[in-house]
Amino acid sequence: MRLLNDLMNSSGAYHYAGRHPSQNAAQPDARENALYDRLAQLSRQQQWILVTSESHRPDLRSLDSYKIPGHQVVQLRPSRTMDEYQVIRKAILSGNACAIVASQRLTEQAQTQLKQLGKQYHCEVFFVATPSHYYH
Repeated sequence: MRLLNDLMNSSGAYHYAGRHPSQNAAQPDARENALYDRLAQLSRQQQWILVTSESHRPDLRSLDSYKIPGHQVVQLRPSRTMDEYQVIRKAILSGNACAIVASQRLTEQAQTQLKQLGKQYHCEVFFVATPSHYYH
C-alpha cells in the first residue's frame, strides 16, 4: 500500500492523491519524490511523524528507500471522542510531532487553520487524498 503517491504543491501546502491506474507504481514521479524527501528532512528532527487513522500509512519499503526511520512514523488510533480535526489540533499542540499526515476530508478552512497552527508549533501538516488503488 502506498500513501503519498502524487503530490500537488499549491501555496506551500502539500496535497496527495492516488496514482492513476495507468502509471507504474514502481516508478515514483518527481512530486512523490519531493514528498518523501520532505518527510526525510523532517525526520531528522527526532520527533514523530504522525499519521491519522483516516489516512494511509506509507509502507516500510518506501520509508526505508528515503531513509525515513519507520519507528518515527506512528499511525494514530481512531478516537472515540474527537474528530480528525480535533486529533490533529491536539497532536500539534503537544509539540511532539514534526509532521502530521491527515486525510483531505477536512474543509479548506479547517486545513488552513491546522496549517497555520502547525507553523506556530513547527509541525508541518500534509493532507492526503484517499487513493483509489493500492499497490503491494
